[in-house]
Amino acid sequence: MNKERLGNFIGDERKALGLTQRDLAARLHVTDKAVSKWERGLSYPDVTLLEPLASALEMGVEELMACRRQAAGAEKEDETVKALLDISGASVKAEKRRGWSRLAGVLALFLAAALGIFYTVTFRSNQNESVIQLKETVDGMDYIYIKDTTDPGHLLRLQCGDGVDFDAIQTTNEYGEEGIYKMSYRWNRWTREGTLTACEFYGFSLGGMMDVTFETECEPLFGYPQVFHTTENYYPDPYSEPRGRGYLCDARFWIEGPASGGDQSKRDTILLVEDCMNAVIYDWDGDGENEVVVRTRWPEKPYTVYDMADGETVESWPDTVPEEVREMLVCIWEQ
Repeated sequence: MNKERLGNFIGDERKALGLTQRDLAARLHVTDKAVSKWERGLSYPDVTLLEPLASALEMGVEELMACRRQAAGAEKEDETVKALLDISGASVKAEKRRGWSRLAGVLALFLAAALGIFYTVTFRSNQNESVIQLKETVDGMDYIYIKDTTDPGHLLRLQCGDGVDFDAIQTTNEYGEEGIYKMSYRWNRWTREGTLTACEFYGFSLGGMMDVTFETECEPLFGYPQVFHTTENYYPDPYSEPRGRGYLCDARFWIEGPASGGDQSKRDTILLVEDCMNAVIYDWDGDGENEVVVRTRWPEKPYTVYDMADGETVESWPDTVPEEVREMLVCIWEQ
């Protein structure tokens, strides 16, 4: 039933009887604000008030629910209205019989909970940044496919809404980098189909970043004359802001023995920092020997300094570092 239609009908019938909203509210033992909300189509009357409301307006409940006065003996045309009338009658009678009231309340809560669970489980809405796996046009309708974030082994098929410029969407650019888009969409989890309501270009991802190992460098560190270091094992940071634009890596520092011949399988790792954004060698404390300054993934503690004391690695967490070091720690995808 349309709220506005019911509200207009209640208002018209109330005025025809010469009643004010306060008069009607007093007869129903509710506030005049509640009556105002009904008449403005903002809410429905409670089901237990249908019979008292119809009586106050000098009509039957079926006339109230049909939003029109009916001739005597007229047949009810709408089965949905009939069902609602049955519920209404049962609810009103239940107020007179407390046992039925409890049962009706439990059933109503159960039904509402079941419908709520079904709706929540079936239909989902999301806003995030994502790459587009595929775009296609079928029977004149434009669709895109993206990964299902709730089940990455599947794709969502989203029909483009009126506000989406389908022709402007790029899945990749000329360098093979994937386009990232800020999206708003709604879909059915069972069919994995839905509607894309907004799609704004954000940028391009760094293709192949997870397979990158940067060039090995060699510098004095921790008193060693030659320490090799590189960053490796890049992977997307699932918690970066904005999502999907940050990467984490491992920073490895090692020395090689005279017999290694450059064989990295024989290298001796002296420091491995995992899940960081970047790392550089720098004389942090000005003692003439280099330390390792790491840019962490944590915005609350963005820097860690690693030093060596008595053969043991020690670390500190400064709140800031010099501008020169911050520039050295800028990641490649931020440049």
